[in-house]
Amino acid sequence: MLVYNTKQEGSYMNKKALVISTVALTLTATSLAGCSDSKTGEAQQTSTTPAASASARAMSLSMSFYDRGTIAPDLGTAENNIWTKFIQEKTGINLKISPVPRAESVNKLNTLVASGSAPDVILEYDVGFRNQLYLQKQIMPIGDLIEKNSTTYKQLLNKFPLLKKLSTRDDGKIYDLGRILGYVPYSYTVIRQDWLDKMKLSVPKTSDELFQVAKAFATQDPDGNGKKDTYGLNMAGGGSLIDPMFQNVTWILKDGKWVKDWDRAEAANAFRKKLFDEGIVDKDFLTDKNGKKAEQDFVTGKIGIYTAAGSYKVFTSQYETLRKNVPDAKLVAIALPSSQFGSFSPDFNPPVQLTGVLNAKTKDPEAAIKMIDYLSSPEWVKTTYSGIEGTHYKVENNKEVPINAEKNKKELDWLGDFRMLGGQYVYNEFDTTMKGFDQSNPLQKEFYDLGKDVFSLNITKDRPLASITLGGFMPTLPADMQFISKNLLDSTSNPIGDLWNKAIVSGSSYTSAQAKQDAINLWKKSDGDKLEAWYQDWYTKNKDTMVSQNDLLSMNFN
Repeated sequence: MLVYNTKQEGSYMNKKALVISTVALTLTATSLAGCSDSKTGEAQQTSTTPAASASARAMSLSMSFYDRGTIAPDLGTAENNIWTKFIQEKTGINLKISPVPRAESVNKLNTLVASGSAPDVILEYDVGFRNQLYLQKQIMPIGDLIEKNSTTYKQLLNKFPLLKKLSTRDDGKIYDLGRILGYVPYSYTVIRQDWLDKMKLSVPKTSDELFQVAKAFATQDPDGNGKKDTYGLNMAGGGSLIDPMFQNVTWILKDGKWVKDWDRAEAANAFRKKLFDEGIVDKDFLTDKNGKKAEQDFVTGKIGIYTAAGSYKVFTSQYETLRKNVPDAKLVAIALPSSQFGSFSPDFNPPVQLTGVLNAKTKDPEAAIKMIDYLSSPEWVKTTYSGIEGTHYKVENNKEVPINAEKNKKELDWLGDFRMLGGQYVYNEFDTTMKGFDQSNPLQKEFYDLGKDVFSLNITKDRPLASITLGGFMPTLPADMQFISKNLLDSTSNPIGDLWNKAIVSGSSYTSAQAKQDAINLWKKSDGDKLEAWYQDWYTKNKDTMVSQNDLLSMNFN
């Protein structure tokens, strides 16, 4: 059985973060003490479960919690605050919080484990750390515990086979805890419909049509100010239209084999170079590292086709700014245009994410399961968003109305780290944003309608994902392969990416074809072929059990 894990934080694709492990992972992390004393077998685990029922005894539990320094002092501390008290009242469990500084969470947890003082429930996004605990026998299997003591979390395992598949490690036992996030778009593209109407153009359906529309937007003065100050599309920012359109996703399946693709990379780069050479995009896109310049151009009405990434709520605030600057601006969502390689959809946020484990030294596993059940429940998930009726909201005309917006912001906005378990899909980020729009308000109705189109165009079985699977479900590399991959493909210092960028900005003196050949040579020189061989070997062994696109697109969140 495979081991699937998660490193992603939140529902915003941190972006490529869920991972799969064959337990070949080798990490150079802080060594952990006391491994030989850990009890990991199902029989051992069961024997530690108290015979007395939960209602007949006091229950105590410790649990980690990210301390981001965002809790107002008058609400308490990370260890003891209004919500830890609320949870204790609801569960009857004496809850001890172990605060972990977010920026140093793995180091802190490693120290706690090594000293024997780690909490019972360890919540941590980092997959390497959780794999390390598994290999060091510091966590216990929880399948039997869930079967005997759980209601809510057990129902989620039964309802969502992918959660069970991801949580089960190579010995066939369930170790990991997770959350079901539902479907949340990540990267999506919008186009200025008012510009299309003015110029009598149609929404582009192919890469060639996209180029022609973008060129018209950049050269034919769509904003009517008599200046050549508009761009066809953005090449900076978190989202990418071009790469998934050409299926330039590094790895593809070809003739049943997992291979490094170069033809798609060259085609995507040639498209970018043509846009650059003809002045259709911002010439300074390479220096716009965080996409803020592109965002500013968008909200001031200077970009005709805009690809955004991440929170749809954040995007609608940008759209609102655009409308203030350009009252007649009208956006519509578009699907990725097709290319010579096919028609694809961009990646979306992983709908399932692993987030925690149970310490092998947990004295009261039954209390742990009871706590996991409560934190996984729709009741608690709703509370973290809406608060308590009569305190944070009231119901008028079957709709929740905040009582005091400032109070709610202060008391609710930092509860995201209490949403690391269970059925988060009932109030996921995208759905919550959509439900929050007042459809009697014309602009918010427009946000709502646009969001529906964004969802239907980007999370669909009509077009396959450009990627083999979501980036978060790619196999975990052993240390030697990690080294090769980092040297060749790392997003912050990418020598192959530098070659492609050089071709974009160098005119006729350095072409995309030359960049491709130089990239292949660098790939081979830097042991890229070994990395490709490792992936192919992994795929041969695991293709029938890896997380497929069908797994991802067939989940029932009703």
